[in-house]
Amino acid sequence: MPGAPEAGEAALEDPAPPERPPSPEPDVPAAADAVAIEVAGAPRAEEGAPPLLALSVDPQAALAEDPQTAVVRECQLALDVPQTASSVEPFPAWHLMGKRLADDLDATACDDHGQPITLHAFDAIGKEIDELYRRLEQLDLAAGSPAARRLFS
Repeated sequence: MPGAPEAGEAALEDPAPPERPPSPEPDVPAAADAVAIEVAGAPRAEEGAPPLLALSVDPQAALAEDPQTAVVRECQLALDVPQTASSVEPFPAWHLMGKRLADDLDATACDDHGQPITLHAFDAIGKEIDELYRRLEQLDLAAGSPAARRLFS
């Protein structure tokens, strides 16, 4: 699907912000690479399993000397489908966290081409992820299974 992110990935792009008074920093973890985050109310992965969602930000912004002046123009919220069992319903958690993150950052959820992701696009992504879960199951590599975790790690 042209203009749509790959299943389970979306970028949040912050257009050039209008001049406005500084606001408190959103509660988003800063890291040099990817940070595991938990979504309140979302199903949890089992002990020792990979995180349901990973947030990646620009390492330069994360390592800025003064975090109050660091600018994050783009971050990525990723769902590792083969590592996460469909039974924990990770797509709704990914969708909810992406919406919350975009709202908190006063940003827009965009695909990998910089186009805003519409509700219709989220629906299409959800269907693609469901199909991916079905295909993995047919190959005896059910997402979240030990075999799938070994193969896709």
